Amino acid sequence: MVVVVQGEMPGAAMLAARAAMHGGAGYVVLAGRDPHGPGPDALVRRQIADLDELIEDDRIGALLIGPGLGRNGRAWVDAAVASDLPLVLDGDALTLIGRDHTPRQAPTILTPHSGEFVRMFDMDGDKPTQTLAAARKTGATIVHKGAETVIASPTVIATNEQASPWLSTAGTGDVLAGLVAARLAGQGADPFAAACQGVWLHTRIADLAGPAFIADDIIPLIPRAIAECLTN
Repeated sequence: MVVVVQGEMPGAAMLAARAAMHGGAGYVVLAGRDPHGPGPDALVRRQIADLDELIEDDRIGALLIGPGLGRNGRAWVDAAVASDLPLVLDGDALTLIGRDHTPRQAPTILTPHSGEFVRMFDMDGDKPTQTLAAARKTGATIVHKGAETVIASPTVIATNEQASPWLSTAGTGDVLAGLVAARLAGQGADPFAAACQGVWLHTRIADLAGPAFIADDIIPLIPRAIAECLTN
């Protein structure tokens, strides 16, 4: 089960939740103080006052917090980080944490773009060197997004230089976060593999969409990209 936390900008969390549903998560919950927005009937919505109502649920395979959360969600981020759940931190969650990042024992994936990365880390060297150093500092897997996406765990690193330039458009990062959360729920103890799978799917659906797409356009293409993996 994947839980996506919805905050002040509900569309971002909805994009992530829809991507998680198509990306392999068997059960997706959109949770927040007033979870709403158009979406598939199969998406479960759960109204909660705080994350303590959720984090004891042992069915959760991954918790995603950050897309559209807003800058008033620090207490929710702190609760997520303090939990024992496999965790994907994206967007506003990364901004709220800033340099206050404590290593976690549970599988953790951070998905910063370059601006968020700079706010979180002060690292020297090129992008791969910085990303690997950040992964070692936090004990997390880092998906450092951009024209060249670098994925690093404390012990291994991979790069993807094939991404479509249209993946810089609004909302596509939320789609990636949902894909990574779905793969993390399926991979369990291997966040690096989950991150690499999510990045590959994200790149492939952009290729299938062609130019000038928006984030909503690429989500229906996720099953095609997964089908390619199953038939090749």
